[in-house]
Amino acid sequence: MPEEILMPKLSDTMVEGTLLKWFRHEGDYIQRGETLFEVETDKAVLEVESSVAGVLTQILVQAGEKVPVGTAIAIVGGELKEVVPQQEPLPEGAQKTGQTKKPPAQHKETPQLTVVPHKKEAGASALVGGAQASPAAKNYAAERGIDLSQIAGTGIGGMITLKDVRDFRAHPSAGEPPFSSALKEVAPAEGSTSLSTMRKAIAATVSHSKRTIPHFYLSYDIDMTTALKKLVDLNRDKSDADTITINDVLIKAVAMTLKNYPYLNAIYPEGGLLLKKEVNMGIVIGMPEGLIIPVLKSADTLVLEDISRGVKKLREKAEAGKFSSDDLTDGTFTISNLGMLGVADFAAIIYPPQTAILAISAIKETPVWKDGAFIPAKMMRVTLSMDHRVVDGISAANFLRDLTRYLEKSDFEAVAKPCCTVEDD
Repeated sequence: MPEEILMPKLSDTMVEGTLLKWFRHEGDYIQRGETLFEVETDKAVLEVESSVAGVLTQILVQAGEKVPVGTAIAIVGGELKEVVPQQEPLPEGAQKTGQTKKPPAQHKETPQLTVVPHKKEAGASALVGGAQASPAAKNYAAERGIDLSQIAGTGIGGMITLKDVRDFRAHPSAGEPPFSSALKEVAPAEGSTSLSTMRKAIAATVSHSKRTIPHFYLSYDIDMTTALKKLVDLNRDKSDADTITINDVLIKAVAMTLKNYPYLNAIYPEGGLLLKKEVNMGIVIGMPEGLIIPVLKSADTLVLEDISRGVKKLREKAEAGKFSSDDLTDGTFTISNLGMLGVADFAAIIYPPQTAILAISAIKETPVWKDGAFIPAKMMRVTLSMDHRVVDGISAANFLRDLTRYLEKSDFEAVAKPCCTVEDD
């Protein structure tokens, strides 16, 4: 029986996607779990696996086309039609079998069939300087004054993808200044302009959050002196590639503390409040064209080394512009860290449908009165933004107090026993 393959929802905010590439052709037999196509969303380029097995009988959406989430993009199973050459009539008595090709045995090659191609509507993808380019690639290039005609596309039919444009900036031609890996504001030309696809998505998300979620905020100053000393000890025998960062420590501390506060580790979609046992930590990563929030799954079960490796992989995927669909969904809490940029204090906007987000500011040496004298201390301010429909001030204050105790004690590898379970609360 034919089954439709739909444009999947690959992030919590995705409403449409651009199909960049098919990895298989009509007539090919595909396995369940096999990488089938590549999609560009408002946030990233993602490779998508097939959820079914069978013959790919029809491709409905071609490379370069943008369609809404839930749109049928291909059909697996059913009738596979062969092309009939119009210049030569079929031999008398020849008929189409109408049978779907069966899965090939492992020791045999898959028989190849010529199939009727799906005709692409005019204007489905844009031509820029004689070259096809995906919408995100066009936006990225336009904002930075990049000439797309200088870029060789790696997509289907030579289409230029977002990754192609980024790689072009990372490896400039002779005499051209390289693109800085540090995030920089691009000075736009004077006059009206339009938001990029990613910025439009960010605008829609934050506007919805502030419009529908009653935010309130609590701040806490944490003495990180002991934590920084412990971090030096942890990294003493580690290579640069395995170095644990202060951000890794903060993820560990927040994840362990959240186990005691299920209403902060929750999502509140339109269907009602859902408390979560696992802590799936969203990590805000800045990019030249905006920001993205990949998710480190089950962060509360990971030791520091695993957290560090997981975060590094997510950052590498962000730089490459390629995530799996699992990387951008099911977050239960988010951390936004601007401390590395010297920001002294800020509050973050809640990422729906989550109920809270923690803003982390810079660690600064500050005189602290202790035991009758001022002593230098490494102080860090954190600000918790919460959904007041779900969380009250007392619970939030207790969370920040416990987080502070965890970090100041610096027993990073200890597994805290939660005070309550989701079922008991």
